[in-house]
Amino acid sequence: MKKIISLITVFVFASVALADEIKTKVTQNDLPEKAQTFLSTYFQDVKVKKVVKVVDVETYITEYDVVLANKTQIEFDMVGAWNEITLKNKKVVMPRFIYPKRVNETIDKQFYDKKIVKVSNDGMDYEFDFKDGSEVTINVLGKVVEVEVEK
Repeated sequence: MKKIISLITVFVFASVALADEIKTKVTQNDLPEKAQTFLSTYFQDVKVKKVVKVVDVETYITEYDVVLANKTQIEFDMVGAWNEITLKNKKVVMPRFIYPKRVNETIDKQFYDKKIVKVSNDGMDYEFDFKDGSEVTINVLGKVVEVEVEK
């Protein structure tokens, strides 16, 4: 019996040591205030279904993965700024004005006929994935940096 308990203990510690990140289910109230404000501003009519706190074991960087009732997935950083929004429901439209004014203007002028299904941002560039498979990167000044067209 002691051998079994020792083996289980070793297995548990080995599993934790090999993990790249620690995921913990938390509540919406555990999100940083900035993330809570973002959700109540742009997704006020949609219920939060799940919130997972993800901590990188090596860097201790924390992120939050949020899944809404309409299947929208949002990734927030440790201070509550959004890093990525993915729409999983065909009927859902990306909220307007979640990115800077100049980025919105570029989307409206050059990509008005495309449906956004995913947007990522690193604070300087916004990468948009469209339903047709094409992608565009636009910097905060509204300049198109890169375009990839699905063939």
